[in-house]
Amino acid sequence: MNRKLALYLTLIFTSLLLQAAGEPMSFQNKKVSLFKKSELVPYDFNYHRNGTLWMRVTNFSMIGDDSYRERTPSADWPGGSGNSYLYRGSLWLTGTRNGARGTSTTEDKEYTPLALVQMETLQNGLVEHSWTKFTDAIKVNDTHIPLGLEITQHAYSYGLNFADDFIIFRYFFKNVGVDTTGDGFADDLSTLQNVHFTFRMDGDVSKLTTWDAEADFVNRDDLALCLTTSWDELKLFPYMEYQMDQDTAAWPYISQFVGDSTLTIMFDGDNRGYVSEVDTSLLDLSTVSGSYLHDNANDDFANPNPVGVYQTPGVLAMQMIHSSPYMKPKSYTTSFIGQDFSGDAAMWTNAIGKTTFDKLFKLPPFLGGGVNEGDYRAITTFGPVDSLAYGDSIEVVFAIGVGADADRAGIYSFIRLVEDMEVAKTLVAENFQVDQTEIPPLAQLNIGAVLDADNVFQGVDVTWDPSASMAHPNFTGYILAKFKERTVAGLPIYDTLRVLSKAEVEAELTSTGDSYVSVFDSDVLFGYDYTYSLIVTGYSDKYFNMELATSDFITATGKSLVNTLDDILVVPNPYRASAPWNNATPSSSSQWKDRLFFINLPEDAVVRIFTLDGDFVKMIQPTDSRGIENAPETNTATAEWDLVSRSNREVAPGVYLYHVSSSLGDKTGKFIILK
Repeated sequence: MNRKLALYLTLIFTSLLLQAAGEPMSFQNKKVSLFKKSELVPYDFNYHRNGTLWMRVTNFSMIGDDSYRERTPSADWPGGSGNSYLYRGSLWLTGTRNGARGTSTTEDKEYTPLALVQMETLQNGLVEHSWTKFTDAIKVNDTHIPLGLEITQHAYSYGLNFADDFIIFRYFFKNVGVDTTGDGFADDLSTLQNVHFTFRMDGDVSKLTTWDAEADFVNRDDLALCLTTSWDELKLFPYMEYQMDQDTAAWPYISQFVGDSTLTIMFDGDNRGYVSEVDTSLLDLSTVSGSYLHDNANDDFANPNPVGVYQTPGVLAMQMIHSSPYMKPKSYTTSFIGQDFSGDAAMWTNAIGKTTFDKLFKLPPFLGGGVNEGDYRAITTFGPVDSLAYGDSIEVVFAIGVGADADRAGIYSFIRLVEDMEVAKTLVAENFQVDQTEIPPLAQLNIGAVLDADNVFQGVDVTWDPSASMAHPNFTGYILAKFKERTVAGLPIYDTLRVLSKAEVEAELTSTGDSYVSVFDSDVLFGYDYTYSLIVTGYSDKYFNMELATSDFITATGKSLVNTLDDILVVPNPYRASAPWNNATPSSSSQWKDRLFFINLPEDAVVRIFTLDGDFVKMIQPTDSRGIENAPETNTATAEWDLVSRSNREVAPGVYLYHVSSSLGDKTGKFIILK
């Protein structure tokens, strides 16, 4: 085994041991060099995808993904939609050693990986934790002055509705000294002075995959804001002013939350030089006449589309939560495309060294001013810490999130944002743990096909036992919904079948004498699949509004016994990457599951699948064994295929033929797989 490989394995093994112990990796043996630039630890990244906000994390300091093509999740909200809110999140670290001041930045690629990005799940899968390490102590170019910092990065994301719109980042900046002789070992162990932490947030709110990267929609109306005293600047936006006039409770509610310079915000404002997509001739005047959108069709706040649906309703934010030693907000600077600061001196003069906080507006509109429109970067600096001795660390914890009210946007998205950030603060205060005693338990959802005497499908019966949920003090009610389609922003659209408060559940159980709640749904079509979600609602002072959903799935199979081949169907057809019963949010612990069903088959049917060229792909037969959790309600007239060929390979997209042979005769047909 060569020396490089041995060192690499030692690093990884030590990393895994320390991660298992829950501690940041730290090397006490000064004879192990971590400062020589090498390819022992390559650039690496992974993704947090267990919440509604999806984000890439890296081992070279960048948060998000600044690629223009084939971009990975970068504050994508909702996750999986490709609706990205962050172009790049960057770490700038500044300090002075022996009288020489330097700044290490993501943009100048002055961080070198020390560990791969590692992922684990905690609290029974509720929390996803990533960990990595990098350093600025390696001289990467002639102008770079290494500070001698080793950076340990942790990130936490949460799969619960009250905590799934943000990711918490925890950093340890450790003074590990500087190698002045070039032998790969730290020999200058002096104290680092005047240490600043700066976060540079370059949001493109938003970058839908169908929009050009430099289009006005993407980066010409992204506004950056850092509050210093209150939320007053929100009143200067006509749309939010209108909302607060209509809802007099909105302003008092948001005003109770602290709006200060620990919170940096980017959102999709109204670019007055770009006309909105809204065309009032397409709107249903019976429902929107007199509304803000109808009367102000040129206001593109949150990018309403031609039917008035907000495409970028969210508010992107960075919230500083904790630092030790304490690093107070020092300055806030905005810049925009073509005005980026290059070099340590320019960064210090124009941002880090400043003690002022830029305002969103040049002047109030009534004085002839207005919004500074542009492709913004928001640069917030904290500190300084006067001195950081060799071996000592600074801890910094902040959250990056997207608060969004998908239906109303504006002030309601800001309200959602501040509630999210309050929850993030609570989780940090409680050591990143979710207090599960605050959450009402889910109810087990049971669904079944209702058939008449001739085995003809009549509808779906949905039942559940509410006793466990109702016994919890934070329980407020149920929402039963059926999945319908998705919005332009990627959010699911549901048909609400039943809304029940806690009192209404109690009254229904009393009147029926049953111990369960039952809902019958006759609005189903033969041969189609349906997803039912039972949402348990709750409220607590700690987590605000809570919604937890349990889902089950059914295919309207029609007949459990058949005497004709005419009704054989492939469900769904075409197959679009994943049927609704598959896993919509895959992660490292829960991969995609593909299932396609042949329904209304004779019991003795044999289904053979072929390519258009006649190549035999797979043979399947009706079975009651579904093989996956939460499979659709099926029967002995149903056959299941996992889209894997007889050679145990995933099949490619395309058109396929099937042939059914049975005692009732033969039938052939086609179906399409799209991926």
